[in-house]
Amino acid sequence: MLTLDKSDIEFKRTPKRSFEVLKVMAAENYKAKNLDNSSEKQQNISLKKILPPTPATGDVSNSTVGLLDRNTNSKQAQAYSAFFLEYSLISEYLLLQKQFLSGVYVIPSAGSPLKWFGVIFIRQGLYQGGVFRFTLYVPDNYPDCECPILVFDPPVFNPLINIETGELDVKRAFPKWRRNVNHLWQVIQYAKRIFFKIESELPVNAEAAELYVKDLELYKVKAAESISACNERLYEKPNTDDPHALHFTPWDSSVHEDFRKKLFAYKKEEQDGSKNSQNGLSWMQPGSLQIFSKTLA
Repeated sequence: MLTLDKSDIEFKRTPKRSFEVLKVMAAENYKAKNLDNSSEKQQNISLKKILPPTPATGDVSNSTVGLLDRNTNSKQAQAYSAFFLEYSLISEYLLLQKQFLSGVYVIPSAGSPLKWFGVIFIRQGLYQGGVFRFTLYVPDNYPDCECPILVFDPPVFNPLINIETGELDVKRAFPKWRRNVNHLWQVIQYAKRIFFKIESELPVNAEAAELYVKDLELYKVKAAESISACNERLYEKPNTDDPHALHFTPWDSSVHEDFRKKLFAYKKEEQDGSKNSQNGLSWMQPGSLQIFSKTLA
């Protein structure tokens, strides 16, 4: 604080002197206050995180700046890539459910969302009666990726299915996977369509394609044998311990009959509910135009 000696406090005897002293005191106080504020500001600034200044145009080339921007964006994308992938796969599964593909049942793996288990029931055509299980493998960089892989287990006799590995030629329908244009439900739909529309050009299974073109009756025999082989292995336990893997068991009335009754009862309740919803709920007494005239039971 500012201190004054005895000679400065004589304003009672000389008013002019006291006025000069007050002027000096005010100036000194103003100066001291500014110094305190300045030091306080400097202290606050020192506690804040200071970002490096933007380099001048001549310091860093445009190509280097662009490279730094790309590296920053790449790091951010890597940090959030797992979340983007998860939301993308959830969205894809919801899209699949909305398609209502008849005779197709799909469930994601319990261990990894990148693997989907499915089965296709064929109800007409050359492959009528076939029940074909498959697994859809989604790349870990989806949707900016190559085509997903779909494998039938066991392999099915078809020009577009590898008879050794069971892999479907997905790239035939999707030469280049396009983000926000191609979807996983389209791959599954394509896997079902190959059993109705047989394509023999550029086949994966040359024998199947040749028989379809030159000897259709023998092709039907081979297809029937493949259907029987798949249906015989239908009750075999899957090669994975994943609880979501599709596993079929023979009919057992002591186990399945109760579930069957519940399913049909639930379906009947849905039908009854839909009928009631179509008729609507009226709060008016029949023959009256007054609202809320109907008494509640």
